[in-house]
Amino acid sequence: MEELEDLSNPQNAQYYGHENPYPLQFNLYHRFPIPNYKNEVPNEPLVLWIIGDEKKIVPSVTKVVNGKLQAITFICFEEIQGHFELRTESGVVLYYSNCIQFMDSTDFNGRQFIRIATRANFNKNLFIWEDEKHDWLVTNLPAYNLGTFEIDEDFSSQRTGDKGGSINTTAWLEERVSYNFYLHGDNNILSFITIHSLNKDLYIDGTRRTRREKPEVGEYSSEMVMKFSNQKDEKGLNITINEEDIFSDVMTTVLSNNAKTVIYAVDNKNTAIQVK
Repeated sequence: MEELEDLSNPQNAQYYGHENPYPLQFNLYHRFPIPNYKNEVPNEPLVLWIIGDEKKIVPSVTKVVNGKLQAITFICFEEIQGHFELRTESGVVLYYSNCIQFMDSTDFNGRQFIRIATRANFNKNLFIWEDEKHDWLVTNLPAYNLGTFEIDEDFSSQRTGDKGGSINTTAWLEERVSYNFYLHGDNNILSFITIHSLNKDLYIDGTRRTRREKPEVGEYSSEMVMKFSNQKDEKGLNITINEEDIFSDVMTTVLSNNAKTVIYAVDNKNTAIQVK
């Protein structure tokens, strides 16, 4: 905790403290893989707390294999802020985090932070990616899709006939989407999206995308524009992902009386908590 409170550390200099907590979308699942380094945990249930003006338990599920913490999944239904503490059931604190805030990112234009789902391929030793279905990093980033959509095209034509007509001989089209990332000078976010956007498996708002250009960083590094292209399947349709498949290991699906599917989050004590 002393390291996290050290403002001489540039990694703590931006999204820090109650004045500027890192925003997380409430009412949605988040999953973070844990680096395979000093991640040994005791053999007892683990509980995720958020410590701020109030102390509350956040519904969570931890993935522990051979005594090592590999991933943590959580969801919060309240707009609260504080720092995370991962504790044993007996109350021993194992990990701390910077200050975060669960919030509704919708603004007056109805926009939301973008949703990221990715599997790292740049460091197979630091992270353990064994389960292709469930081993993902899924969270939100403080970036807006400002509705900037464009078609990049490249074609050539040639004249035909004796009346001055022309036909297209070759054509290439690509759909591109631009995002504005609000960095607040935080190079952690710049590094995150720059590295993960090189992954083969990168989904933004449920659609598989590939980064097309180097980031355009604004003055004072407070804002960055990054362009992506949609990836297509053999039928020419966007490649999408179903998050319910990723989180199926922490969900229990039941049928209600009116035959509608109801999703429940399950914590480490197998307590069902209804997702609103």
